[in-house]
Amino acid sequence: MSMESKTWATVTMVSLLILISSSLSGCLEEESSELYNSSNDPDPISQDCLNHDGLARHDHATLQIFINGEQEVIPENVGIMTDICNKDGEEMHAVHTHDSSGKLHIESNEDIDIPIGVFFDIWGHHFDETGIFEYRVNSTHELIMTVGGQQINEYDDYLLVNTSDIIEIRYQEK
Repeated sequence: MSMESKTWATVTMVSLLILISSSLSGCLEEESSELYNSSNDPDPISQDCLNHDGLARHDHATLQIFINGEQEVIPENVGIMTDICNKDGEEMHAVHTHDSSGKLHIESNEDIDIPIGVFFDIWGHHFDETGIFEYRVNSTHELIMTVGGQQINEYDDYLLVNTSDIIEIRYQEK
């Protein structure tokens, strides 16, 4: 094999190794950068099933979510007839919707405090001080939560109460 052929063979091998290495590196980065989802570690209240009989608590609140200025639709029937709550007489979770208006129904057979994080656990979406859905707080974006126009910092720990005040969550550019 001539010297020129050996040189080109070496260049080709090194190029292939670099290409393979960078491809594998990209795969490893994707795996390790999987986003934490708070709903994968649900609050025990989110697993409770009930119906309208014998309620100790039946309150309402309105939730609005905005991602980069666009309002998100909160679907109807979140928390009704799910994989967990699907038995006759026990088909609803403690926090659920009946329509897509953003009105949350907060119900329990016991008079207990229920944080808004329970709704997100039931819905199967991430929400805490680090972000909402797949959006995360970073150097360019922030998460702002208000109740009745007043900024709060409880995020997923905010206790749902019977209120006409709108709970608003905004993920937006700083």
